[in-house]
Amino acid sequence: MNARGHLSSETIDLLLMSALTGDRQAEAKTHLDGCALCQKRWSELNEDKARFEQFVFPRTLQKLEQRLAVPSLVERLRAGWLMLVPAAGAVVVASLAAAVWLGGRSPSDDAPYIGIKGGPTLEVVALRPEMGQFPVKPTTVLHPKDKIRFVVNGAGSKYLMIASRDGAGAFTVYHPFGAEQSAAVDEGRVEIPRSVELDDTLGSERLVAVFSDSPISASAVKTALDSSPGDPKIEKARVVSWEFVKAK
Repeated sequence: MNARGHLSSETIDLLLMSALTGDRQAEAKTHLDGCALCQKRWSELNEDKARFEQFVFPRTLQKLEQRLAVPSLVERLRAGWLMLVPAAGAVVVASLAAAVWLGGRSPSDDAPYIGIKGGPTLEVVALRPEMGQFPVKPTTVLHPKDKIRFVVNGAGSKYLMIASRDGAGAFTVYHPFGAEQSAAVDEGRVEIPRSVELDDTLGSERLVAVFSDSPISASAVKTALDSSPGDPKIEKARVVSWEFVKAK
């Protein structure tokens, strides 16, 4: 515990590494179950670890493999590298903090995103009262009533529509909300001002950001999602598409 009666950063790091045993482990888990603040810190650390494993580690390992000529050494690095991530504790959190949109900060240019290589990108941030703001990835489980916001970079595109097809097959235009065609988008990184509150429909939801040089109709986006939910294609448009899960 720290001076304020919460789990210390060291304790949370050790718990994440499964390095606590006996009474210390039981006490930490009991406190975590009943403390909203420590749950938030625990969730943020797990998000940081997941982002590191998904985005940073593969790029770092690829560079190491190109430089090292001894396969056995590379394999040892592959096996041992991830164990160093939580042990780095504050170093990892600090280095990744700029890549997360929390407390009103905008994502950096190195922030994790879903996009087309060399093309448009889409970032999603959710807000849940008990957790605050947290980044959304394709593997993130969201809840009904969560509010989500979008940050995009059109990479030169002039128009944007963000839409979804939920677990029941219902189609919704998130931006511009309820519109019949896409709206103009500014150059560079743009935070879409309006948040969207998720409804009660559970299951997988396919989210698409459609970038184009001329307006695209909502009906064209719906047709593309209905015909090929996993990989929608729209003529004269670039589509960034991914899926998240909504559960209670």
